[in-house]
Amino acid sequence: MIYKNKNKFKILIVALLILALSTTAFAEPIKVLINNEALIVPVDPVIENDRTLVPLRAIFEALGVHVHWDGATKTVTGTREDKIIILQIDNKIASINGVDTELDVPARIIDNSTLVPVRFIAESLGAEVNWDRELQTVLIQSDYKIITYKVVRVVDGDTIKINLNGLEESVRLIGIDCPESVHPDGSRNTLEGKIASDYTKSMLENKEVTLEFDIQERDQYGRLLAYVYLGNIMFNKTLLEEGYAQVSTYPPNVKYVEDFVALERIARENNKGLWKDMEAIDAVEQFVIDKSKNLTGPLGNPETAQYIASLRSDKYHYPGYTHTGQIAVHNLIYFQSKDHAEMNGYKPCGICFR
Repeated sequence: MIYKNKNKFKILIVALLILALSTTAFAEPIKVLINNEALIVPVDPVIENDRTLVPLRAIFEALGVHVHWDGATKTVTGTREDKIIILQIDNKIASINGVDTELDVPARIIDNSTLVPVRFIAESLGAEVNWDRELQTVLIQSDYKIITYKVVRVVDGDTIKINLNGLEESVRLIGIDCPESVHPDGSRNTLEGKIASDYTKSMLENKEVTLEFDIQERDQYGRLLAYVYLGNIMFNKTLLEEGYAQVSTYPPNVKYVEDFVALERIARENNKGLWKDMEAIDAVEQFVIDKSKNLTGPLGNPETAQYIASLRSDKYHYPGYTHTGQIAVHNLIYFQSKDHAEMNGYKPCGICFR
């Protein structure tokens, strides 16, 4: 009798184990809905310490946030017009607009994706979060509207015109530089510049884009300085990836300089775009002048220079200008671009650029 009871008990234990395993195996994955629309994610959300963790990039971008990953420090920075959120892997302290906030569960990496507590991210962005236990679904409601701007005209490869509140506004894509295509001096316009300009036109003209700003929002010409997004893809990076631009990043707008340098290097190695079929293309040396030292010209490369200046002034000119006399050779500086000259504190000549 005791032996039969033991067998019955073993059978019961096995049956319970099979039931438990079956329930786990066929459990529905956790879903996330934002404004009643399902969020597509690269890996399924997980529950840890009663907190639901979701892939960061998916939820950030769905709520209008641009994402930057720093692999060296394992830090994620999310930026939106009104928010800057900084999270570090395995760190329970996060920053929201410079204010430290403690998470119940730190961010983690699972299957090469960064997962974060959905409630913290959503609430830090002003969204309402609820949990439907029966449906195993996270429900997020957000009133935030992603602001987009129509590209009404492409000026050249790295400059566009957008409709901003009914007015036409110039936007310079920062961190990159395309070859000239609409320079006032026609001899400086190149076939490569036209190719880059045509590519930007094919991708952006009449499209809706979003803008991300860095520290300095406008240049001295009044143009907006921005990272331009087509959907969730930064077009500044696309131009580098496709080989239609080279890196041209100057302080203080250096947020993505490491990414940009890496993308240009890959494009060059793979002969993409403007680098195609070129055996060797050396990056132009964008030197910085220290006027506190006793410098003697000429400085720079006259073969590739687009502008010239004097060590004894703060204005840059078109080569061949004659209105103020010739610059002495020992004071001569050759600049590769307007950005290069202005990086060194030089301003455009009022006569050359009137």
